Amino acid sequence: MINISALRSLPVRSVLVDDIRDWLRDSIVNLDIKPGEQLNELLLAEKLGVSRSPLREAFRLLEAEGFIVRQSGKGVYVREVTANDMLELFPVRAALEGLAADLAASRLTDKELLVLGKITEKMAQAAEQRDVKSYQRLNYEFHKAIVRGAHNHRLEEIINNLGQQAMWFFFATLLFKKSMDYTMDSHREIYLALKARDGKLAAQRISEHIVEGGKEVLGLFPLSDKATRKTPLIF
Repeated sequence: MINISALRSLPVRSVLVDDIRDWLRDSIVNLDIKPGEQLNELLLAEKLGVSRSPLREAFRLLEAEGFIVRQSGKGVYVREVTANDMLELFPVRAALEGLAADLAASRLTDKELLVLGKITEKMAQAAEQRDVKSYQRLNYEFHKAIVRGAHNHRLEEIINNLGQQAMWFFFATLLFKKSMDYTMDSHREIYLALKARDGKLAAQRISEHIVEGGKEVLGLFPLSDKATRKTPLIF
């Protein structure tokens, strides 16, 4: 069971479902609420000063995003993640985002490329300041901008609907804490390839970025099947 008193409070104002969802997501991603811990509806409602109705709606949204799971007759829990999940998730994202980067190199508008450049600059500032939370948010915006810049709605939909978003954020956060300078260099290389309108290089850079990032944190998680440990993190 989570330690409710240790969690930060929401600002004193009218709280919306999205506020509750964002608060819970941040608490999960920053490991204030850890994988496998139960979310006690009554205690959380008291902590946040809200009724249980918007909290349940926030749970529904987080479940759709892959952050939490419902166990029949037991309640709501933060999704547990394992190395097996990473072995499945990272190669798929590497392949799909590699395709997105290849397309985006020729399809990004000048304005979109400018926005991506500004995101990259802000990421560098966050890395220099060791601001993991800001870096994490900017990383999400960076990848999102590339996927959107591919201007392929079906591809964007597939990537957005992969599910397992909890794992993606969780692994990324661990990687940033472990090696933020490495990931910053990697993001800069991706941006420069896109700026040069080199689709093949951009695809290679982003695929390597995702796969290598997965390898960095792979050893932090137990494998449920020993045979899987022999499975390379490649696509």
